[in-house]
Amino acid sequence: MSVSGPVLHQQLMDAYAAVQADLESARGEIIFARGQRDDLDDQRGEALAHLAEHYLPELTPEAIGQTWVEVRSAVAEVLHRKQDHARRLAEDLKDLSDRRQRQEQRLLETTDELDRAVDQQAQITGELEQRLLADDEFVRLSDRAAMAEAALERAEANLHEIDQDSVRKLPAYDESSLFRYLYDRGYGTVAYNKRGITRRIDRWLARYVDFQKARQGYDFLRKTPEQMRQIIAEDREALDAVMTVIERRRDNLAEELGLNEVIVRAEELTRSREEQLKSLDAVLADEKDQQTELSELDNPRGTYYREAIGVFRDALDHISSRELKQRAKRTPEIVDDQIVARLMGVESDMDRVDDAARRRRAEIDRTQGYLEDLGRLVQRFRAAQFDSARSQFVDSLDVYDEVTRAREKGSVESLWQRIRRAQRWGPTTTDKITNVATHPLTQVLINAMAHAAGGAMQGHARRAANRRMQNRFRGSWGNSGSGSWGGDSSDANRRRR
Repeated sequence: MSVSGPVLHQQLMDAYAAVQADLESARGEIIFARGQRDDLDDQRGEALAHLAEHYLPELTPEAIGQTWVEVRSAVAEVLHRKQDHARRLAEDLKDLSDRRQRQEQRLLETTDELDRAVDQQAQITGELEQRLLADDEFVRLSDRAAMAEAALERAEANLHEIDQDSVRKLPAYDESSLFRYLYDRGYGTVAYNKRGITRRIDRWLARYVDFQKARQGYDFLRKTPEQMRQIIAEDREALDAVMTVIERRRDNLAEELGLNEVIVRAEELTRSREEQLKSLDAVLADEKDQQTELSELDNPRGTYYREAIGVFRDALDHISSRELKQRAKRTPEIVDDQIVARLMGVESDMDRVDDAARRRRAEIDRTQGYLEDLGRLVQRFRAAQFDSARSQFVDSLDVYDEVTRAREKGSVESLWQRIRRAQRWGPTTTDKITNVATHPLTQVLINAMAHAAGGAMQGHARRAANRRMQNRFRGSWGNSGSGSWGGDSSDANRRRR
């Protein structure tokens, strides 16, 4: 049993939501690690403050306290701006997520409505074709068009053959000096007026080169192609006239069945769906940008971090813990040794937390990249209209299993290729005969004429309808819109005149 496009589309969106939830969970762990890092920073700050008090006994506690407050205030201001930025990004991201969900819901509704419109169109076109086949006059006209097409094809083939003969044989006549001499004098025509010995010599030359037979062949090669083109042009006009009547009968029935309104509705829904896809793509792009900015903000080595560290380093005046340890050894007291040991222990814990955060950060980056790739896959899925109810997938395709494997590999390309191989389009009531005949009314006409003609004339009937379509594409129908595909006979007659 196959899986429908909307069901598979929902499974992909569920997979996207699951990965997004994993990403948010990982970010929560980063936030927890940052809390640990902040506690260690506080402990380090307290140790440095205690160490400064020990090494600066000449300074008053009020002065030391004032200096430390100033540093902490500067760092707190940086952290406050970072938190405010993160809050605004989180709010914007939530708004974008809400917008995306609303637009995805609208897209699902539009796709469902488009599927219904296409089904209705297929049903009406099927009924239109059956009624045309039941119309004796339509069947008679289709037979006429098929026979006219067959005759026209034979004439065109003969013209092609005579054209080739003319190109190949005429130069021999023109290069014959005796033939051109007699031909240019008009020998054998009422225009020839020579007398006496000249006439006798020309008569002898004519018998020598068999001029009468040569002239007949020459005139045939020179005049026949143009005569045939005139006949073919008249045959084409006759076929066009029959096709105009055929199309008028089709259009009248289509109007009676309301097919034009259904076609217009389907076209409007198609345009609306395309616009919704563009709008949804824009929201997804904005969401991606916000996710990227938020990920950068979460980075402990990001801009705000570097700014805070710069303030802190300036306050410490670039004093290393190794130097502080050496200074402590040179003093008789053990208090400073204890403070430096505690400071180095805190820094060791900070290194451990940083290492864990870096590993988590790498995991978040991988998850973020996979989420973006999966989002692009869903966009490709929609752009290919695989989310339509007319799209079907073989039941051996397990999306959840394929998504898991793609996440382990870090690439969704194999998932996309698996989806494409598993996709099938459901059957339609109208055969797709040519790439040109894509309009529903045109396709109905081709099918109906072919079935009406039947037998050996079926192919000719199809080609007659296709010829009409190709002539329009070559410009004979001007800038007619979708509403004029039915063939306005009055316009066609005016153009022929």
